[in-house]
Amino acid sequence: MNKLIYICLMFTVGLSFAQEVAVNGKVTSESDGLPLLGATVLVRGTNRGTQTDFDGNYQIDANYGETLVVSYVGFKSVEIAVAQGANYDAILQEDTFQLDAVVITGYTTEKKKDITGAISVVDVDELNTVSTPNVISKLQSRVPGLNLTSSGVPGGNDTQISIRGLTSVFGGTGPLWVIDGVQTNNPAGLNPNDVESIQILKDAASAGIYGTEAARGVIVVTTKQAKSGTSRLTLDSRVTLNTIRENFNVLNAQDWLDVRYAAQGGVPVVAGSLIYTPGTPLPEFLDANNNLRVSDTDWVDVITGNSISTTTDLGYSYASDKFKVFSGFGHAKDDGIISHTFYERITLRLNSSVNLFKNRLTIGENLTVANFREVRSNSMEDALLQNPLIPVYGEDGTYGGPTGAGLQDKWNPLAILYINKDNVQKTWRTFGNIYADINILDGLTFSSKFNFDHNSYKYDEQTASFNQNGSILGNIFIEDGLNYQRFARNRNVSDTYIFTNLLRFNKDFGNHTVNAFAGHETYERDQDNDFKRIQVPMGTKVDFENIDQYDIIADNSLLDAYGIGADSKRESMFAKVSYDYSDKYYASASVRRDGSSRFGRNNRYGVFPTASVGWTLSNENFLNESNVFNNLKLRASWGGNGNADILEYAQYSIYQTAVENSNYDLSGGGNGGISIGVSPNQVGNPDLKWEQSYQTNIGLDANLFDNSINLVVDVYEKTTSDLLLQTIQPSVLGEAGSTLFFNAGDMVNRGLDILLGYSSSPIHDFKFGVDLTFSAYKNEITSISNSENFILQGVSYTGVGHPIGSYFGYVADGIFRTPEEVAVHAEQTGKALGNIRYRDLNGDGVIDQDDRTIIGNPHPDFTYGINLSASYKRWDFSLFFDGRQGNDMYNAQRELLDFPYFGFNHGLNTLDAWSPSNANSTIPALSTTDSNDQKRPSTYFVEDGSFFRLKNINLAYNFDPETTSKLGIKMARVYIQAENLINITPFTGFDYEVPGLSRTGIGIAGMGVYPHTKTFSLGFNLQF
Repeated sequence: MNKLIYICLMFTVGLSFAQEVAVNGKVTSESDGLPLLGATVLVRGTNRGTQTDFDGNYQIDANYGETLVVSYVGFKSVEIAVAQGANYDAILQEDTFQLDAVVITGYTTEKKKDITGAISVVDVDELNTVSTPNVISKLQSRVPGLNLTSSGVPGGNDTQISIRGLTSVFGGTGPLWVIDGVQTNNPAGLNPNDVESIQILKDAASAGIYGTEAARGVIVVTTKQAKSGTSRLTLDSRVTLNTIRENFNVLNAQDWLDVRYAAQGGVPVVAGSLIYTPGTPLPEFLDANNNLRVSDTDWVDVITGNSISTTTDLGYSYASDKFKVFSGFGHAKDDGIISHTFYERITLRLNSSVNLFKNRLTIGENLTVANFREVRSNSMEDALLQNPLIPVYGEDGTYGGPTGAGLQDKWNPLAILYINKDNVQKTWRTFGNIYADINILDGLTFSSKFNFDHNSYKYDEQTASFNQNGSILGNIFIEDGLNYQRFARNRNVSDTYIFTNLLRFNKDFGNHTVNAFAGHETYERDQDNDFKRIQVPMGTKVDFENIDQYDIIADNSLLDAYGIGADSKRESMFAKVSYDYSDKYYASASVRRDGSSRFGRNNRYGVFPTASVGWTLSNENFLNESNVFNNLKLRASWGGNGNADILEYAQYSIYQTAVENSNYDLSGGGNGGISIGVSPNQVGNPDLKWEQSYQTNIGLDANLFDNSINLVVDVYEKTTSDLLLQTIQPSVLGEAGSTLFFNAGDMVNRGLDILLGYSSSPIHDFKFGVDLTFSAYKNEITSISNSENFILQGVSYTGVGHPIGSYFGYVADGIFRTPEEVAVHAEQTGKALGNIRYRDLNGDGVIDQDDRTIIGNPHPDFTYGINLSASYKRWDFSLFFDGRQGNDMYNAQRELLDFPYFGFNHGLNTLDAWSPSNANSTIPALSTTDSNDQKRPSTYFVEDGSFFRLKNINLAYNFDPETTSKLGIKMARVYIQAENLINITPFTGFDYEVPGLSRTGIGIAGMGVYPHTKTFSLGFNLQF
C-alpha cells in the first residue's frame, strides 16, 4: 500500500513538472519603460519560440521547469524559469557591448563585430547628464582621443574640438560633422535631445571615405527616428542654477593703496582728489564734486552673479509598417553669469519616411530648423583691472568711473555690459535632406540623397552710450559741435548643397559575407557677406533693414562698407568593399578621388586610399569554448585623408585699391589728377594643394567574463605632409605686405587611446559599472620650410622638433636677492635687487633675444575620464570625473596683475612681493617702472595646467510604470544633477580652461576669459 501511495505521489509530481501551460508576459525597456515590439522569446533547448506584439506582449506554451530566454537586438538577454506563480514580465537592459548592434559609419552601417577601424560609439544616455545645450561640450572626456577647449560663454558656442591632436597649422583643426548625411564643420543649432547616436571615426580607414575633409577626424550623428509599431509622446525639461566655478580675488581698496604706496617708493598715492600715505584717514569722496564716494568695490562680483538656465523638449513619434514620423520641438535658454549675456535656441525637427511598393522604395526626409540668439559681451578684463576705490554708481545715479589722476582710464565694467545688451547676434539655420532608397534586387540597393544647409546670420551693432561721472561715453562722436552715433549692420548668408548617389551590395555566400558600395557626390557652397557702418545724429532711430538711406562714415580709419562673395565646389567618386569570412577574418578597403575648387589648377585632384584587416581570435577553435573571452579581436588599418579647410580663394592673386600705395599722379607734376590703381593683397599659387595625412592604427577589442569587462586599445601614428603655410612677401619682389599660401611642412602625431569598462550582474536588484577612458599623444613638427623655419605669433611657437603652439621666450631664473648676484650676472638691462633674473642660455654674457628658447608645452601628457554608475531597483546614480595631466599654461593674466606699472588694480601676488625683509619671495619687487622688461614672454608666466575634477554627479528615480500608467504616463523619471563640484588644479589664474586650439594660442590664459560655471539642475522625463 505504501509503495502504491509513493508511486502515485511521484507520478503526480512528475506530471506537474511536465504539465504544459500557456505563459503570458510583457517585455519592456529598462531605460524608458516602453514595450519592445519584436522581442524574441524562446524555450531554451527547443525550437519553440514567439515574438512580442505592438504592446510588447507575448504568449507561449511551456512546461514547468523549462526556461524562457527573452532577447532583443541591442539589449542583454533575460532568462525566466517557468514555475507556478512566476512573473513572466521581462525588463531588458541595454547592452552597450552588444556585438551585433548596428552602428552608422561612413555612408553605410556596420555591425560592431565587423568594424576594423578605430570607431568610438558614444553612449548618448550619458550625455544627457550634462546640462549644456551644446552637443560638443557634452562629449568632453567621454571619448578617448577627443580633446576640447572652451570658455564658459553661454551656449558653449566657442568650444573647439580636435581628434587625436592637431593636424594643421593654417588649415582648420575641427573635425568634419556628418549630421544625417549633411557635412559641416559646425554643429551649431543641433539639439542634443534630437540625437539618436554618435560615432567618432578616428583612424584613416574609417574616416577616409570622406577624403579631403577627413584628416581631422569625422563625427557621425544620426537623429531620432520613429521605431516600428510604436507611438510615443515625450516631454523632457530641466532647470539649472549657474554659479561661478572659481572665485578669483584681486586687491581690495586698502591693499591697493598700500601696494601702490610701496611701488612708488614711499611717494604719496594720488587717486582722484585722494592723497594717501599709511596712517592717514581716507576722505569720504574721490572727487571734488562729492559724487564718487570712496568705496571698496569687488568689480568681478558686480558684473557676475547666479543665473538660471532652462531646457524643454517635446517629441512625438509614430511608426507603422509603411510610415514613420518623428517630430520634435526644443527650447533652451542659458542666461550667462556675466550680466546682460545670454544664449537662446529654438529648434524644430521633422524626420519622416514612407515605404512603397512592398518595401521596394523608401522615400524620406530629415529636417532641422534652428533659431539661436546670443549676446556675448565680456568685461572680465575691465572688472579685474578697475580700481576698487571707485563706486559702481555716483551719488547722482550715473555710473562711477575714474576721475582725476592715478586711476587710469577704464570704463565702468557694468556700464560696458549694459551698452552692449542690445547687440544680439541672430542666426537662422535650416539643414537636412530628402532621400530615396530603392531595393533593386536582394542585397542590391540604390540610394539618392540631396543634402542642404542654409545659414542666415544677422548682427545689428547698436551699442548705446552711458553717463559716467557726468560725461557721455560709449557710442558718441562729436563733429563740428554736434553729437553723432555710429551703428553697423552685418549680414552673412551661406548655402551648402550636397548631392550623393550610392549603389550598395550586401550578400552572404555561406561563410562569406561581402558588403560594398560605390558613390558619386557633388558639393557646392555659396557665401555672401555684407557690412555697412553708418553715422547718424544722436537719438536717431535706425532702420537696419534699410540702412542704405543713411550716410556711410567718411573715416579712413574704419572699414565702413564691404561685401564679400565666396563659393567653392567639390566633386567626388568613392568606393568601399568589406569582406568577412565566418565571423573570423575581416578585410576592408576604400578609395576616394576628390576634385576641389579651393586648390590650384595644377593640384586640383587627389586620391585617398585606405585598407584595414581584422581577426576575431575568440571565434577560433582554440578560444571559442573559452570561459574568459566572449570576444577577442585584433585590428590594423592604414590610409590617407586630406584637409581642404582653407580660404576659398587662397590659390588666387587678389588686388585692392588703397590711396596710400595704389593711386598715382601719372603726369608727374605734383598737381595733376590722381589715377586710381591697384596693389596686390595676395599672391596666387597655382600649385597649392591640400594637406595629406597618412595614419596607421593597431587596435584590440576584448569582451571578457560574460561581457562584464570591455576593453578597447588603439595605438596610432598620423603623419601629415604638405602643411598649408602663409607668408608675407618681401619688398624686393614688389609685393610688400601681400600674402602667399604654399605647401611646405610636415608633422606627426603618435598616440594611445584606451577604453576600459566593467558592468556587474544584478545582485538583489543592485548593479554597478565603471568606465575608464585614457588618451595620450605627442605632436611634433618634423619640417617647416618658410623663410624662418618656424612660426612665432606672440608667445606661440611652431617649429621643427616641437609641438604646435609651444611657448617661446626667456628662462626666468629666479629673483636677484643679493648685490653679489646682480654684479656677477650677465649684462641685462634693468637688473637690480628684486627683479627677475633671466638665464644666459648661449653664454655670451648678454641677455638678448638669442637667449630665447622653448619654455612650455601646452599639450597634455594624457587626459582621462572615470565614470561610475550604479542602480538599485528604481534608483540610478552616476559620478563622472575627468582630468588632464602634464600640460603647461601661459598665465598672461599675471602680466598686468603681478606688476603695478599702471594705476589699475593688481593681483594678490603683489602682497607677497620681494623686499629686503621678504627675500625668499618669488614675486618681483614692487615698482611703477619696468626697466627690466619683466612682461616679456618668460617661464615666469608658465604654470602647470593639470586638473582633476568631479565633472558631473547625477541621481535619478524611475517611477513604477504600473502606477504612472493610471495617469496616462508610460514612463516618468525625475533627477537632480550637479557639475564641476570639485576642481583641483595648481594653476593660479582665474580659470584653468581657456579657448584656443591652434598655432595662434593653446592654453594662453588672458584677461578676457568668460568664466566657467558650477551648476545644479533639477529635471524630469515623461513619456505618454
